[in-house]
Amino acid sequence: MIDKIIYQIFPDRFCNGDKSNDPFNTKAWGSKIDRDTFMGGDIKGIIDKLDYIKELGVSAIYLNPIFKSPSNHKYDTTDYFIIDPSFGTLDDFEILISECHKKDISVIIDGVFNHTSTDFFAFKDILLNQQKSKYKNWYNIFDYPVTIKENPPYRACGGAAFLPKLNTKEKEVQDYIIKVVKYWEDKGIDGIRLDVPFEIHVSLLERIRKETNIYILGEIWGYGGDFVPQYFNGVTNYLLRELIKKAVVNQCITSKMFVEEWTTIEKLYGNYINYSVNLAGSHDTERIYTLCNGNISKEKLFYSLLFLLPGIPLIYYGDEIGLQGENDPYCRGCMDWNEDNWNKSIYYHIKELISLRNKHKVLSDGKIVFTCVKDRSLIIKRYNDKASIEAYVNFGFQTENIKGIQVPPMDCIIFREISKNL
Repeated sequence: MIDKIIYQIFPDRFCNGDKSNDPFNTKAWGSKIDRDTFMGGDIKGIIDKLDYIKELGVSAIYLNPIFKSPSNHKYDTTDYFIIDPSFGTLDDFEILISECHKKDISVIIDGVFNHTSTDFFAFKDILLNQQKSKYKNWYNIFDYPVTIKENPPYRACGGAAFLPKLNTKEKEVQDYIIKVVKYWEDKGIDGIRLDVPFEIHVSLLERIRKETNIYILGEIWGYGGDFVPQYFNGVTNYLLRELIKKAVVNQCITSKMFVEEWTTIEKLYGNYINYSVNLAGSHDTERIYTLCNGNISKEKLFYSLLFLLPGIPLIYYGDEIGLQGENDPYCRGCMDWNEDNWNKSIYYHIKELISLRNKHKVLSDGKIVFTCVKDRSLIIKRYNDKASIEAYVNFGFQTENIKGIQVPPMDCIIFREISKNL
């Protein structure tokens, strides 16, 4: 997986390929969004755009939740074995898997196993039968009667009553979740991203790791050294995102501070740093264009660092064309398929980085060394036994001379593969 580049898709907002399965309250594509908006994106739409994804150069897609759920985001699962009807059918998903694999594109899905919807069969049984429910140990219930209300008498994700938290220490719950993961593994998925896994009991994380044979990505916003490699192959490297933000967007650290913070991150994961995911944005953050206040130079440099540093680069759908949006839900706008509206400068820069990464294996598995040149400029070198690549990076306020090369502010000059024999 370390040689992959991931494209993240929020299904309801990517492409509407089948209007017959649109929810009754679907809005016109590209309408103003809110937390309850449905836009009609679906699996057929993803299939229709696989040529676009392949032509971009990415080699894996990560889908936000696709299981049956009442919301547009699907993080409140009703049934883990059913594709949400607004996204299509199991047949559609199997076609997606098949077509992706024909194009050498891996498929990663979102596993939301910390909590469920209140319409999930086990929780519904508790609402009906209360203390007599055979599923009462599936959740952490404090008091009876169980009702859905503010400050509910059960543990809920983020305190949200509509997201009752599963008791993932319970063996029956674990057996059920393992059955779910294996079911989708048998359908052909290549990986799974675990939502809020730090809330899931470690004994279940251990079982998922041991009893399946797929890439496991953990959603971690802080230090995830306790999870890798024993539970996950890698984590969402939000620490790296924050580090690059400080250097490139805020310009509030020096090159020496950048290297020191990177070293701390690298030590957390050792060689498994290559399996973590480097991201500029996601469905849980403001979009990178918005984060950079429309400064294209900063955005380009941000992405250059994501691709140069160890880890698997991730592109959040639409970021490659300059979509804008503040944090959730406004970062979940519709993909704009009118090329006249695209920011081609961003698009071609990202496409070039993808091509560079695909062509030079050293960027996937090579070691890294930094040389601080000035307060806000440095040299990044990736190397292995066969080759090396150097990049001159300047996140300062003025042009810097690096080894005789004039590097403008907010710029990165990359020297392609250099044979070790030269």
